[in-house]
Parts: sequence; structure tokens; C-alpha cells
Amino acid sequence: MKKLMFVALLSAAMFIIGCGGAVELDAPEIDTVIMGDDYVTVGWIVDTAVEDDADFSGYNVYVYTDTTDLMNENGEDLNKDNATVITGNTYTIEDLDDTLVYYIQVRTVNVDDKVGSYNLDVPFVEASPRPEFTATVKFELNTPGVDDSCAIRFSDATVMYDSAMVSGGADMFVDYWTVVEDTTAFDSPSHSLEWGTGARVTAFVNMGQMEFDDLYEVTTEPNDTAYVGITIGDLVVAKTEDGNYAKIHVDALDDSTDYTVTITYAYQNIPDYPFFSKGINKNED
Repeated sequence: MKKLMFVALLSAAMFIIGCGGAVELDAPEIDTVIMGDDYVTVGWIVDTAVEDDADFSGYNVYVYTDTTDLMNENGEDLNKDNATVITGNTYTIEDLDDTLVYYIQVRTVNVDDKVGSYNLDVPFVEASPRPEFTATVKFELNTPGVDDSCAIRFSDATVMYDSAMVSGGADMFVDYWTVVEDTTAFDSPSHSLEWGTGARVTAFVNMGQMEFDDLYEVTTEPNDTAYVGITIGDLVVAKTEDGNYAKIHVDALDDSTDYTVTITYAYQNIPDYPFFSKGINKNED
């Protein structure tokens, strides 16, 4: 009888000692958000103390259109986006809708597949895909045969006649004049002397010589300026009458032969949403 009691107590002690399981580890801080046309890539700061822990397995990424569920400390109740645990420190979320804002969170997973809580400093980041286009647009020179492709609609890069700006919903036309000096400008359709009645209103601000990816967030608002002069290498921020932002890079400009400007631009399909990407890798400074 004593022997049976000893075995039972030994078994119970082994169960108590072994049932604790792996510890839940701290969540990383997201520091990179890159937005594409239908995807978002996030990156996070690696905590070597966490990754070197014997209980560390990897990370899960959660993507929601509402923040309520993400603020739940119990990560077991969330639906992860990744099919398998992530062992690196970046992840791309694909097939996103550019008319929605997404809230993204990263949590740590231990070797028992238990999910830890969210990061207290950066519980989540928000992001929305933005379409990116390249287009070549002619100058409006008020010359027969030249104005056929001088206006553009940002949402889908449709290029059109200046006379079609009202019916076609153009957001910008390329103007050119020789008063004082030769000037090429991005102009609001509403500013056209001939075709502006009823046309859409767009405001601009020229950020100067910048690379396309140098601007991740609109901090200088386009004002009531109906047009801005441009040159090769300029980055212009436009805001449509619907509140949609576009960042436009002047890739090439021919003001002597073909009278065209080639642009690369990103169009943010969420009104009054100033982000193209944000939180870009703080550790690279």
C-alpha cells in the first residue's frame, strides 16, 4: 500500500513539474510599413533576447479592418494571416482591397504554439494599398492635334482630350506657356480657360527634387494652388476634390520635340488618408 501511494505521489509530482509549458514571449515592435498596389509589407524590430529564448518559435501576423479584436490580450482568439509560423522579421499581406484601411499586428509564438500579447508601444499599425501607375501625358498647347492626350484621371491612369475632362472626370492636365519663360505645369482641370466649367478641382504642392519613394506620408498639404510648375525629378503631391492624395514623380519631360511628360504616381484610394507608407525602418538612420 505504501509503495502504491509513493508511486502515485511521484506521478503527481512529475505532472505538476512538467505541465507548466513554454512561457509566452513579448511581442515585437513594428517599424516598417510598405504599401503596394494590392499588398502591404510589414517589418518589425528583432529582440535578440526573445529570439534566443529556448521557448521562442516565431511570429504570427493578424490583419483586421477593426481594432477591437486586436486589443484582446488573448491571442488564441485571433485569426492569423500566415499559414505557418514566421521565423524572419518581415511579412507581406497580399490580395488587399485598396478601398479599405487595414490594422496589422504581430505577436510572438512559443514552442507550444501559444500566442503572446500585443506590443504595448505599438499595438498595431494601419495601412491601405495604393495603386501605382506610369503614364505619358502630352502638353496642352492649344494647337490642333496636340491636345488629344493632355489630361489624366488618377484612379485608373486614363489619358484623354482636354475637351473630355468634364465627362471623363480628369484630375489633372499638363499645361505649357511661354509668358516670361517656358513653363510646364500640372494644372487643375477647373483652371482651364476653355474647358474648366464643371471640371474637377485638384490642388497641388511641389515638394522639389525627390525620389518617388522618399515621400511616405503627406505632411505638406496641397493648398488652393490650381497649378505648379514642374521639371524633371520633381515630386508633386496632389489632392483631388474628393480628398484623394496622389504623389507624382516627373520621370521625363520633353518640351522641345514631342511635348510630353512621363510620370510615375501612386494614388491613395482612401479620402483624406495621407499615408503611402510609414514607419520606415527607424534603425537605418
